[in-house]
Amino acid sequence: MSDFIEPRNLIPLLPAVRDMLASETHRLHHAVWHDVRGQWTNLSEGKRDSIRALGWQPGHDLERPAVKRGAPIVDNGSGEDFLFMHREMIQMVHEIYDAEGMPRLAGWSAVPPPGGNPALGFDVPPNWMQDHQPTMRRLAALKTDEYFWTAMRGWDRQFKNAAYLSTLSLGALGATLEYTVHNDMHMRWSSVPRDPSTGDPVPNGRLPTDFDSKWLDSTYDFLGEFYSSHVNPVFWSLHGWVDDRIEDWFAAHDVAHPGEVERVVLDGIQWFKPGRWVSDEKPWVRPEMQGGGHGGHHGGHGETHDLDPEQMREVIRTLYAPETELHGFGAPDTVAPARNTWFLT
Repeated sequence: MSDFIEPRNLIPLLPAVRDMLASETHRLHHAVWHDVRGQWTNLSEGKRDSIRALGWQPGHDLERPAVKRGAPIVDNGSGEDFLFMHREMIQMVHEIYDAEGMPRLAGWSAVPPPGGNPALGFDVPPNWMQDHQPTMRRLAALKTDEYFWTAMRGWDRQFKNAAYLSTLSLGALGATLEYTVHNDMHMRWSSVPRDPSTGDPVPNGRLPTDFDSKWLDSTYDFLGEFYSSHVNPVFWSLHGWVDDRIEDWFAAHDVAHPGEVERVVLDGIQWFKPGRWVSDEKPWVRPEMQGGGHGGHHGGHGETHDLDPEQMREVIRTLYAPETELHGFGAPDTVAPARNTWFLT
């Protein structure tokens, strides 16, 4: 039995926040949004058409997948979508803390180094045995002290460096952050997923099409999966760190390129006008046909307008369905993953 104490037992979220984030709608939205962006270029046209018919293609008029051939796409605005969607999530949670008169959740000022105070909830969980050996070895490497000092420490400094940030568009910032330190932080601080009904380890993770109600339990907060990561308190520390990099980016451009990046309030979120360094007028958060406006899901205190859980489940079933003529899908460009990809792209 591991001595590791889960963050929810050390730095718990407010019950109102925890229960909102653990709800089916919030879980499905976070999973669908990430999955369609990450898998879009690997899907057959038949699958894409099915997802388009449901309104869940990534982007608005112009589709904006996040990855192609395993590499992040830095010039199509998908990185802006990543930053805006999570900034909106942070504001949604902040509003509940404000309403209850509690201090807001704070992001890390720096990626926590090894050997910190475990009582803070940021101890690195141990690795675990699983069937997929490459994933197990990758996790083992991510959790080492050496990986922090040789990779994460450098990223922490790089994404605060004004000279570097002033060379990046907002989309390039988001895409590069997402597929480097952000994904690795998710996996470094992930602990073995467990069946919430029994507490038993599920080493290979929940199947992405398993929508049993047991997975809605708030103790299912596995940091490595889109369906559950946002229920984990560490999510808000690491995403607070990511969000602060947006402000570093703005400050860097304000000095290097005065007046070229202008602030604007978009759907109640502090954002930036399109221009030389910002490409999109309306970042993609959800289908426009569900709720209108700029595609935002935020309705105050965690409301999600009319997001349809069954529709989102159908998107996930389509993503993970076999690519066979029996299912009405043609051959993909490359084979889509048979299991949840976690934050390992």
